[in-house]
This record gives sequence, C-alpha cells and structure tokens, in this order.
Amino acid sequence: MLSNQANAQYKAPQDTAKIKHAPNAPLTTYQTTTQPYKPDSRFVGAAVKAAEILSDTTKYDPKKGVAIDQLFSKEDLQYVVKQGTQGVAVLFDLVNQHLPKGQTITFRTEGQSEVTTGSNPLVLSNLRAMIAAKPGSALNNPQQWKENIYLAYMARDYATKLSNTITITSATREIRETPGLEIIDFNGQSITIGKILARYQAKNANKYQAEKQAVLNFREHTFPSEKISKETANENYKRALFDLIDLQEGDINRHPETKKFVDVLAADLQKGKSSNVVNALKNNHFFDANVPGNAGPVLLTEDSVLNADKVQMHPQDKALEIMTLTALHYGERDAVKLLRSLVNGKGTVPARQTNEFTPVRLGQLINHGTEKLKSLGFGEAKVDNMSTSDLVLLAVAAPDAPVVIRPDAYLSLRNVGSTIANYYNTTETSETKNVVMFNPRISLGSRHTEYRAAFDAVDFVPEFLNGVYLNQKGSRITQNGFELRVESDLYFTNSLNIIEKGVKPVIFPEFGIILGGGQRKVGYDNNTTPGPLGAVPQFKNTYFNWGAHLGLNVGPILLATDATYLSTDEETNPNKRFFDLSQGSTYYRYTVLAHLINFGLGKIAEGGGSHLTIDAEYTGETNNSGIKNRTFANSSAVQTGNDEWVRDYNRAHPGGVFNAGIANSMIINGDVKSTYASSSYAAITVGLQKNHFQFKAMGGSYNIYTVPINGKKLISGETIKNILKGNLFGALSVTYHFGSSSFSSKYRKTDSYSKIGTEESEHKAEESSSEERTGFGPRNHAIFTNGKARLTPAEITPQKL
Repeated sequence: MLSNQANAQYKAPQDTAKIKHAPNAPLTTYQTTTQPYKPDSRFVGAAVKAAEILSDTTKYDPKKGVAIDQLFSKEDLQYVVKQGTQGVAVLFDLVNQHLPKGQTITFRTEGQSEVTTGSNPLVLSNLRAMIAAKPGSALNNPQQWKENIYLAYMARDYATKLSNTITITSATREIRETPGLEIIDFNGQSITIGKILARYQAKNANKYQAEKQAVLNFREHTFPSEKISKETANENYKRALFDLIDLQEGDINRHPETKKFVDVLAADLQKGKSSNVVNALKNNHFFDANVPGNAGPVLLTEDSVLNADKVQMHPQDKALEIMTLTALHYGERDAVKLLRSLVNGKGTVPARQTNEFTPVRLGQLINHGTEKLKSLGFGEAKVDNMSTSDLVLLAVAAPDAPVVIRPDAYLSLRNVGSTIANYYNTTETSETKNVVMFNPRISLGSRHTEYRAAFDAVDFVPEFLNGVYLNQKGSRITQNGFELRVESDLYFTNSLNIIEKGVKPVIFPEFGIILGGGQRKVGYDNNTTPGPLGAVPQFKNTYFNWGAHLGLNVGPILLATDATYLSTDEETNPNKRFFDLSQGSTYYRYTVLAHLINFGLGKIAEGGGSHLTIDAEYTGETNNSGIKNRTFANSSAVQTGNDEWVRDYNRAHPGGVFNAGIANSMIINGDVKSTYASSSYAAITVGLQKNHFQFKAMGGSYNIYTVPINGKKLISGETIKNILKGNLFGALSVTYHFGSSSFSSKYRKTDSYSKIGTEESEHKAEESSSEERTGFGPRNHAIFTNGKARLTPAEITPQKL
C-alpha cells in the first residue's frame, strides 16, 4: 500500500474537475426567469421616505407638487439611475405601495420583472440553506455549530472528484492525544484509533514507522475507496473533525497569549462598522473576478452576507468562530498571525511583506488556501500577491452572488425615467501611474590600497638579475586616504512590482563616479634587498584619484569594476621620481560581491528598527603606468608584455646582460618608471542601516602577491594562501540613500451635471488624488533574510497627499 502510494503521480486539482473551463472563461452560468421583483433595501428605503413626504400634504402645495430632489436624495437617485431607466419604474412602483390607501402616483408600471440569478460553484447556496434551517453558535449551541463546520468543509469539494480526508498533521496529533476516538472500521465494527496504532506497534519495533503506518490507515478510514463507502468515510471524517475542533478549543484556552488574542479580536468585532476585521473581509475583492458582482463574503457558519451590526451584537461568539475556522485551516500559530494583521488594520498588505512567514511556509499556506480555486480552471492562479485578508477570507467565508433585475415599464414612465437619468448624469475618470526613477546614494569612507613595485625594466627592484633568482618579492607600497562615491541603480522592470514588494529586480545595472585622495607611502616595508641601483627610497607624497564605477547585479551577487585615474606630484630626486605616479596611472578593480545577510531588526512595521547587512567580496586590482591597461595575460607577469617595457628592458640589458650605468642614466633622465604587480583582497563588510543612513565597517586581508613569482597560475592554491597570510586592513564608511524616487499616484475626477433638452447645467467637478512614495528605496537581494527585511518601505512611511 505504501509502495503504491509513493509511486502514484500527483494530479493537479484542475485535472480532476468534472467540468472543464477555458483558461479565462467565467465560472458563473446564468438562468433568467420572469417573476415578481423583490427590490433591495436601498430601493425600499428611498420609496418609504418619498411616500412619507407625499402623504403629508400640509408640507407642500399639491397643485405644484414636490421637487424630485426633495423626494429622493441625490445619492439614491444616482444609485437608481445606475440600474437604467427601468430602475425608475421600480422605484415609483414601490412609492405607490407605501402611500396611504387611495393615494397613488398615476404612472402605469408592469407588475412583472425579468430577474437573472447566477449559479456559481464558489457560492455555497446549499450550505446556506442547511445552516439557515439549523443555525448554531460556538457558545450557545456548540454541537450544531460543529455540525455546520463539518457541512462547510464537505461543501468545499466544489464539484470536483477530490474528497475530504483528515490531514497527516491532524491525524498524527489525534492518534497521540485522543487515542480513544472511536471510528467505523472497514468491516463496519467500531474501533478506536488507539487500537489501530497498537496493531502496527505489535508488527513493527520501530515506533515511528508504526505510527506513520497507523496515521495512513486512520486517514484511509476518512477517504472513500473500495474498502469503505463514501457515507462511512464521511462519518469518520466528521468524528475526526469534531475531535480536532475540541483539541483546537483546548489549545486556545490553554495558551494565555492565544486566549488573550481572542479577547482582542472580540473587542475589534464589537466596533461593528468600525471593526478592522469586518472591513478587511467585507472590502476584500479576491472573489470578484470569479463571482461577477460578488455581493460580499458569507461566513461558513452563517446564511447571509457578513453584517457588521449582527457581528457587533455577538462579538465573543464571532471571535471564537473566526479564530477556530482560521486555526482549523492553517493551524493556531498562523491563525493568530493572520488575524492580528487584520486587527491592526493591515489586511491589505501582501502576506509576503508582513514579516511573519518564511517563503516556504507562505507557499504552503497559499497552496492550501487556494486549492479549491485552482481546481476550477481559472488559468493563472491569483496567489502572487495574496494579502492576509485574502488568506483569512478563504478560511472563514465564501462569496455571495447578486441578483440582477430588469424590470419593464410603459412608455410614459420610461420618459420620466429617461429625464431623471439625464438630470443626474455623472461621469467618473480615474488614472493610476506608477513610476520608478533611479536609486541614488552617496558614500564617504576611508580607503586602503596596497600593491608592490616589481618587474621593472631596469631591475631597480629585481627578482631575477642576469638569470639569477634573488629571492626578493618586490617592494610594498600603501595608500591610505578617503573616497567619495556617488552611485545609482537603474531598473528595467515593472515599477509596480518594486513598489509592492520593496525588493530590487533580480537583474539590474548600477553606475557611479569616484573621487578620492590621501597619502602614498613608498619603501617603508624594510623587506627589499638593495639591488645594483641601491635600496628603494623611503618617501611619502599625496595622491589623487578619480574615475567611474559600473556593476551588474544578479540576485544577491554583484559583478563590478572601478576604473580610476591615479596620480601624484612629481618628485625632484630621480630615484623617488622613478617610483612616483607623476606620469599618471590607471587603477582597475574587478569585484565579485555576495550579499550574504539582510535582516530587519526592531519595530520595522511601526516605522522604526534598522537593517543589518553582511557582504563578502573578493577584488582583484591592477595598477598600470600611463592610461592604457597593460595587463598582458592572467598567467604571466603584469605589464611586461607591452612594447614600451620590452624596449626599455633591451636598452638596460644590451646583449641580454644588465648594464647598471645605462639603467642609472635612464632613471636620472626620467626615461623609465617603476612597474607594479597586481594585488587582490578578500573582505567582509558589516552594515547597519537606519532610515536613509547606512554605516559600514570593512575588514579583510590584502594579498600583494596575486601574480606569483614562480610562474604559477594567477588563481591557485598559492593565491589563497597569500590572502590568508596577507596584510590585515580595515575601512569605515557612511552612505546616505536618497531613495528610489519610486511612487504610485492615483487620480480621480467626478463630473456631475444636469441636462434638460439640449441645455446642460454648470458642470460640478470633484477631484481627488493620492500619492505613495517609498521611504528609502527597495532592499538588495540577499542569500539570507528574515521576514522583517522583506517589508516594503512604502508600508513604513506612507505619505498620503
């Protein structure tokens, strides 16, 4: 049995549906009948108010009549007009019904209306009928309430071949905690789940394997098959679910925090129309695309659309019901997280931005919560940006479809309706823009650089002389100064995604400019054996550098290069001048950087807190005389492959033999300059960002022997050893992030006017707009993040204009 189950291929729920739908086809099927029209409450309310005004003839002149806008409010008339001119006919018919006997408005209206009702598998009509017949609450009638929950869970089959069964997690818990639960065995006899476990423990010495087999057997008792009928399996499922509800109630009462939260939830529900939870569910649009004209959510244990006033009358009852339904669906811990988000007024926030769920757990919640939706063939699933209220909605409620009325009327009343429709004409215009510009930042920090003088053409710092190895490794040169960097990202992606998620795109370039300066030290390493031209001179001078930065970000990895121009003042001493950079030099850095950690710390959701970042990088550097990059090849010495170096070398080595006199004269005349070998370093950078400011501390090891002296490969075991044995260094910097200049703006204009004949009244325009900006730009991708790091800055500091 286990083998067959393991080899069974997974079938997507949509593959099991009895009725196939095209990817974008609506689920609703329509049926039209002719029947007496039952108007909604707004029509009735407007008609009753008008009838009361018309009934009191002392308040107006019956010969002149009453102005239409005194009989009905402007808002009610606009609502009626949206139904078409036929809506006016229904309205006046209702007024006549509520006038005193003998009084009537002499319009003739049809007594029949065309009514269209929709049949949609998401609308649990049969469940509503059963609950309406036998209502029950968690406090006053818990047994019937459990029965209603069972009916709700069975109704969620939604016309597919999928059958309900107890989950592995729930079955395991019940075997451990309620072994006395009695169910119907395959032979029709009663058996406890404890006895099922005992059977397998007697056969298997491994208690974990025995429990696993018992859980599978228990679940088979709740799933229709050849072994057990659907009626018996459903009865077993019902008993298991009842037991699970009792366990859930025990958890709620046993855990002080959960029990306390139920009171918090009840306090919110007691606010009625001001309740954050009620508004989050009533204003949710998750079902709208699949249930056209969705009239609102219906709690699974209710028979009508969620009503704030009714909830306000029984807040403790409803709090326990909503908590239990959500906990049964997702588990107690996640239920508290989801409902707390609604209580705090953050039901519209995408679940991935709430800091509460890991990506894996959120994926499990989304897959579980929308399985019934995906099983009906919608095409693309609507789960990418599910909000917390979406997840709660799927656990506690189902949609309700509206009734569409098309009443008929005689011509005389149609003319009246047409006049009213023209008079209360309203035009609405709305526009939404999403813009993302650059993401600039400016940083100022210390910069430490090391490299070594080596391989020069006149053997001032010789490693080999006339073919003899001198066991020298060059002369170390250090630079310590400051560096100012102005950089920015550039995004080529959907700007709305960046604003909603608060995370940079997976792939994007960055660019910037660099300006720096400081002190350059030559000859202070005391490790250079004097060559034929003497020891390396010791001196300090000032350097300046400027250049450009270019990088490509791919997920948490940055590939970047800095190309800078480096120069110093000219020294008067010929030997010092040999080592200065008065001729100018290009300095290239080639960096691979990994964003390891991006953790949110503190109260991020309340607009406080900070972000901890840790990056690791490896950088290779080349320092080249003049402007041209003269690196010859990765496997050979730097700069020794260019024509100028070869020409100088041959001049100082006539016939291949070093001539100190010629070499010295070349140095005195300024005909030749020192040559420098490549360096590299590995470093860790720890940063702390608070609002716009980010402080960073870097620590690492410099390897000035990146180009091996023994002819080995550029990247080798020796290179790694040299980094580990390199010179330790550190640097500090502060960065100001200007923000991404990302914003989402919405504009709406309502234009109202009256029209009589061909003449229009003055147009009355009402305009409104809102704009939301990010606080300090989206965050970088990182290998390790916590939930808080994923919060969008727009959620931290929204500015509504």
